[in-house]
Amino acid sequence: MAGTFHSLIRSRRPSRRKPAPDGSALVVVGNGMIGARFLEELVKLKLHQNYQITVVGAEPYPAYNRVKLSSYVSHRSTRNLELLPRRWYEENGITLLTGTKAESINRVEKAVHLSNGGVLSYHHLVLATGSRPFVPPVPGADLEGVFLYRTIADLEAIISSAEGARTATVIGGGLLGIEAAQALQSLQLQTSIIERADFLMPQQLTREAGDRLRAEVEAQGLMVYPGIQKTVITSGEASLSLSLDEGRTLSADLVVISAGISPESTVAEEAGLSVGVRGGVVVDDHLETEDPSIFAIGECALLHGRTYGLAAPGYQMASHLARRLAGQKLRPLPEMDLSTRLKMLGVEVVTLGLPLEEGRRLEYHAGQHYRTLNIGPKGQLLGALALGPWSESSRVQEACQNREKISERQERDFLSGGPLYPGAAAQDPSTWPEQRIICNCTSARKGQILACMEACGHNPDLVAARTGASTVCGSCRPLLESLCGTTPTAPPRRRAATALQVVSILALCLTGYAIAAPPAPMADSVESFWYRVDQLWRDNLIKQITGYSLTAIFVIGLLISLRKRLPWFRWGHFARWRFFHSAFGLTSLAALWAHTGFHFGSNLNWWLMFVFVLLNLLGAVAGIVTAIEARTLSASARRLRPILTWAHLLLFWPLPVLLTFHILSVYLY
Repeated sequence: MAGTFHSLIRSRRPSRRKPAPDGSALVVVGNGMIGARFLEELVKLKLHQNYQITVVGAEPYPAYNRVKLSSYVSHRSTRNLELLPRRWYEENGITLLTGTKAESINRVEKAVHLSNGGVLSYHHLVLATGSRPFVPPVPGADLEGVFLYRTIADLEAIISSAEGARTATVIGGGLLGIEAAQALQSLQLQTSIIERADFLMPQQLTREAGDRLRAEVEAQGLMVYPGIQKTVITSGEASLSLSLDEGRTLSADLVVISAGISPESTVAEEAGLSVGVRGGVVVDDHLETEDPSIFAIGECALLHGRTYGLAAPGYQMASHLARRLAGQKLRPLPEMDLSTRLKMLGVEVVTLGLPLEEGRRLEYHAGQHYRTLNIGPKGQLLGALALGPWSESSRVQEACQNREKISERQERDFLSGGPLYPGAAAQDPSTWPEQRIICNCTSARKGQILACMEACGHNPDLVAARTGASTVCGSCRPLLESLCGTTPTAPPRRRAATALQVVSILALCLTGYAIAAPPAPMADSVESFWYRVDQLWRDNLIKQITGYSLTAIFVIGLLISLRKRLPWFRWGHFARWRFFHSAFGLTSLAALWAHTGFHFGSNLNWWLMFVFVLLNLLGAVAGIVTAIEARTLSASARRLRPILTWAHLLLFWPLPVLLTFHILSVYLY
């Protein structure tokens, strides 16, 4: 059903959608993690003041963090998982309907019919219905004592059944299956895992990595049965019996099926919208269905021919759609990054880029550390995965996204010791003292960020908004996200960093010339060509023009630097402002030559020239170091940059005083 529509909607050009009239009805079906993030984005853009927003959620609770669902076994509190409390909806004028399902959509009348008998009219309808558990064809899956693992209600049923139980079995050895096993183990149950594939997490890991993960999992007391093609559940006298391949049997007091998810797109399909063969509402590159009034985001959306079962792509969709409804001109959504960083039963699992695509593989393993790189035919890094801590993961993810070429030396370093960027001194901020600065731009310290993390649910965007960290230049974003335990989604602006480096090198060369080379000679004959050039320094009117031009360039460059230092000034990405600041510094050197010919003069003029040239020299070096930090995340560059920046700022203060005396001396004497 998706083929015809989907073939017409790829590779759209940037577009802008006309905002809806004020007071228009916006209905959001689904109050999960992605739906909640979409609402936050709407409020951030103040669209809740233009729309009448109603949210329909099938569960009896407001949106909660499904990623941390297993922690419910320990604290038994829905409040601890809650993303947005009910009062947040009330404070922002958003109507929240919990425990209510969307039964059908009437596209002609633009109305949603609800399970409680109500009807909601809409101008725009956003489907954020998420997914439902995939139940494989297992005979006996409907028996008493067999549970699914997806919602708080599922966890409550499992907890209730676990009282007096001793053993449990999970059907499914993927990401969700291992998470379910972790929850069961927290209930003091002896737990086993059955997986159809020959190794754990086959959708994310290679066989080698999956086997190593199995060894780690079994070392913690779980039993793993991989390669099981057929499972039959039957009721015994006191427990359930599971018949496996080759005549093997297991007994369990309870069984949990956690074998993956399927997009929840039934209500969209019944409304006549295009869906994929395996479900998922077909959307274009701007998340619009074939009905221009209906959109889909998150796990229920079939974007680029696939559904995305991770939070980060869903958050990206939520942000994109909110900005589109605000009337912003946006480029089509690109292919989503599927990188993940997880902690499964105490084992860190990192997948970056496309580690399972066909390519040349490099492997490193030592003790509990295992890493593999997937290299493309042209030497580009396609993907990587790791078991155990890998402090370079943020930098490696960026390399995967940019398809960076890996040199032979990097390959040798990786195979011999594990690091891909040994010269970058990869950083692990979790080991830093709490007084260590994370964000050089805002001076946000690790302790300040840690104190904010719990209140913000480890959401790096909320932590950034409250502390200011990473909101200026963005180079510390990987450190912030590493502390929050998430995978970076916004790599540094490498193109802007390259431009900054080029301009700074040119400025360094020009300041070096001003210091080392002799000043421009004065013409010794009125007939020489150079006589017309050195009128720049002989003619008073020209001297005034070049002098005031130099002052104007200097002031503009100074004003651009305020982008970093005024908290309310957030227009435009800081990387571009920083580049223009450096470009004006380079321009000021050219203007200085036009005004002085690099003649330092004497007394006051000498000191003015000395400070001006040294100021540009420090600025050029600081620009080069900043560009290196943005491109490589070098720890040494990170330490050196604030020192150079502060030296640059301190040297600036004598300049206005010297410049004022210079101007007064010209006009008064």
